[in-house]
Parts: sequence; structure tokens; C-alpha cells
Amino acid sequence: MKRTTLMAVPALAIALGGCSEGPSTPASSGTDPTSTEVADTGTGAKAGPGTSTTTSPSSTSTTPSDSGSLTSATPATTAATTLPTSFTAVDKTIKDPDLGHEVVVTKIARDLPWPAGYKASAEAYELVAVEMTWTPGTTYTAPLRLQDFSVNTGSQFPNRPETLVNEALKQAGWPLLPDQLPNGQTATGWVVFKVDPKDAPKMTLDYTRPKSQLVDSDKVFPSQVFSAPLVG
Repeated sequence: MKRTTLMAVPALAIALGGCSEGPSTPASSGTDPTSTEVADTGTGAKAGPGTSTTTSPSSTSTTPSDSGSLTSATPATTAATTLPTSFTAVDKTIKDPDLGHEVVVTKIARDLPWPAGYKASAEAYELVAVEMTWTPGTTYTAPLRLQDFSVNTGSQFPNRPETLVNEALKQAGWPLLPDQLPNGQTATGWVVFKVDPKDAPKMTLDYTRPKSQLVDSDKVFPSQVFSAPLVG
């Protein structure tokens, strides 16, 4: 079968297609969230091993304290924090019919505790954990990327993934989704979002597919938002 390639619009992003990274490999720095590159691998690609998934743990764990940055993955100090023990079932699916991606949203955990030193953030924002199963399509080498997900509450705040409490979740046995997942693999885990406003009555998970173009072709997959309701 003739192999074709999906590539990023050059002015928007670096190449991601044809990558061999596993599910634990971070996304390349500087990647533009509006574009990606993917290559045709045929529909016969074999699925790789998935990550473990069905845990809905409750635990007292160690979580980072204020390191001066809400996105720091390596804070200097820690403080004990109790994670939620109750979850809200969602059971919704997002499908991208063009690239073949599938995202199954299983449940959410609301009001995760903020680490010590984040009093102002804790008063204004809510940490919401979303458990998902990612299965990228196999026709093209287009990964699913953490940076393309957000929570929509109607607020102007972007409600992006927040890594501040990731270490606490890992220590408590909550599997986390990777920064990106290549095609041919499946992974299940949690993503924490910093959500405005706190206690929002309605929340939707948005996946924004980046704009991509077939190499040596005029075919373009435009950027598109696919959504699944979480609350309300």
C-alpha cells in the first residue's frame, strides 16, 4: 500500500509524525498546540500494550508545596494531603472520525486539595481530575497530546492541565496519562485540570484536534473541537 504522510503546516508547529516515543515520553518543547504532523502507517498496525487503569484509589499521600510556579513538576518541599474517595461517573466518548482517535471519559474527581502555600488559588480555582482512556487512530501517525485537552466551564480562563499535584497522585497509586501517546497504543489514566470558577455547575471536556496536512497533498484536516459533558 502506498504510504502517505500527514505533516504540520510549517509555520505553525514542529514535526511530531513518525515518532517512536512510548507513552511515557514528554511532548517536545515548543510545540504549537494548533498543529501536528502525522504519517500514514496503514490500517494494519498492531496495538501496543496499554497502561493499567481501573484504580479508583483513596489515599493519604505526599503532595508538593508552593514552589513559586503552578506548573512546576519538581517542587522543593512537600505536605501531607488526603485525596478524594468519591468519584462521579461520566462514561462518555469523544471520537475523531478523520484521524480515528477515541477518548473514553470514565469518571471525574472534584475538589482535589491544593498543596500548602496556594491559598489564593484554592479560593479561586478547583483542581478537577478526569480519568480517560486514550486510543489514537492507526491510519496516521498522529498522537493524542495532553496539551490539546481543556475543561470548558464558560469561563474565559483556559482551564488547562495542571501538573502541581501529579506527584501526589502517583504516590497514591493514581495512574497518569502521558504528555503524548503515539498511534498503535492505548493508555488509561488521570489528568488534573485547574478549573475556573470553583464549584462550576457545568463542565465539558474539550479535545482540540490540531490542524494537519497530508505531505505532498492538498488535503488538510482543519483544527476542530470535540467535546464530552462532564457535569451538568
